[in-house]
Amino acid sequence: MNKILIVIFTTFLSLASLVSLANDAHHPSKEIQKSYSARGEVVALDTELSKVKLKHEPVPALNWPGMTMFFKVADKSLLDTVKIGDQVDFGFVKVEGESPLVINIKPVD
Repeated sequence: MNKILIVIFTTFLSLASLVSLANDAHHPSKEIQKSYSARGEVVALDTELSKVKLKHEPVPALNWPGMTMFFKVADKSLLDTVKIGDQVDFGFVKVEGESPLVINIKPVD
């Protein structure tokens, strides 16, 4: 009787693992995003929408030329650390189909 229960239990675990793998294949989780860094100037701050507009230098890793664009910020409090006109170093992640997300920003001394 114990052998039968062991066989049933291990069969159940094997099937559960296969179902889990199948679900992962059809519903992949978001991959950890690579982060990028750049230097730029703060052009505008939108604390209500948690965005910062930056005029940034080229980002060679993404084949981006220098441009002016809005970035979302991961933490609204990051906007308290900079003001319009500041030269900044910033880090961001780029998520497919979404705006780039600033994860850190600091004024350049």
